[in-house]
Amino acid sequence: MTPHQLSAIHKLFRSRQNIFTSSLLRQHGYVYKVAFGCSLPDIKDLAQMVKDMLSDASSPLYGLDITDVAEALWAEDDIRESKMLAPLLYPRGTMTVETAERWVQTIPTPEVADVVSMYAFQFGIGQELIQRWMDAESKMMRYCARSLQKRLS
Repeated sequence: MTPHQLSAIHKLFRSRQNIFTSSLLRQHGYVYKVAFGCSLPDIKDLAQMVKDMLSDASSPLYGLDITDVAEALWAEDDIRESKMLAPLLYPRGTMTVETAERWVQTIPTPEVADVVSMYAFQFGIGQELIQRWMDAESKMMRYCARSLQKRLS
């Protein structure tokens, strides 16, 4: 994705920005350079907007592959909402164990772990991830395994 294309998504985040929540996140030491303070319901709405933009010929996102968009957003470690939107865009049931293993290494917070577990990890590969991660050294892997276990039980 080009910077112009990512900017189109960042404008969507800005349109749902919650200054109060953003301020609270900073006060509580969240790790992001940029946190727009969007709620999960807002992120869900934005996911649908991005999906619609992919098929709108007048959109800068027109014709992009949704998996590529999700991967580009996931790579934006500095932006909270990018980490939360990416799993909602990743096509359900298509994430591989290898991709999940790569993603889990860069999950910054339990909030993002819950979102990615709920919307990406549990479909198709959830049971395998539980087995792989339940006794892992990584706290985040163990957290995701427990989150998946709760969702799939």
